Amino acid sequence: MLFGRLTLAAILLAFSVSGASGVAAMIGDTFVKLPPPSGFCELTPRYEFDGRAVAVISAYMAGENIKLLAMSADCNQLAEAREGKRQLDDVSAYLIFNSDMKMPTPFSVASKCKTLRASSNSPVGTDVDARLASILEKINVNQGGSIGVITEDDNACYTATLTKQGTDDGARKLFVNLQANAVVRTKAIMVRRQAVYQDGDTIKAVLAKLKIDVAAFVTANP
Repeated sequence: MLFGRLTLAAILLAFSVSGASGVAAMIGDTFVKLPPPSGFCELTPRYEFDGRAVAVISAYMAGENIKLLAMSADCNQLAEAREGKRQLDDVSAYLIFNSDMKMPTPFSVASKCKTLRASSNSPVGTDVDARLASILEKINVNQGGSIGVITEDDNACYTATLTKQGTDDGARKLFVNLQANAVVRTKAIMVRRQAVYQDGDTIKAVLAKLKIDVAAFVTANP
């Protein structure tokens, strides 16, 4: 599930503007546009489903010292979820650590990635597929496993996590959660993508989509 144990998430903004190009947030004294991925719709407190999600994710994120800036989901899935017909699988979100709200980040993408690689034991050149296989072998229901840094580029440092969750009907579902650690307008912002894990090609497919999301985010905030 997105962010580990959660199936739901929602928008929690310091200041928001809704429109075709998505929402925007005033982070400290910096205005940042937060475009949703193509085919995704923002969750909004106007809907009961979304409102419940706001309460759940707000409480969870407060414990992690993270603020959720904006969240969206596949439009078709979201429409069905609002009618109580399903849970959300394909989800995207923008987040920021509370400590980064007011102050410019001292880190570049490259320096942040160096730190993340060290903390996750995923140096340049390590086998991502081998790390993935190890997590798949060990992961249990309601647990998560970090794959660490999977790649980096000029826009962001990308990390991956797998989580296995039980569904309402008693089944088990494996999710992949990718995170892009980006720096936009002096703010260190995390961009996340969740999808159902299908096979060994899932991470590559979701990563390609996340890179498109991040490129649009960077372009929207010159």
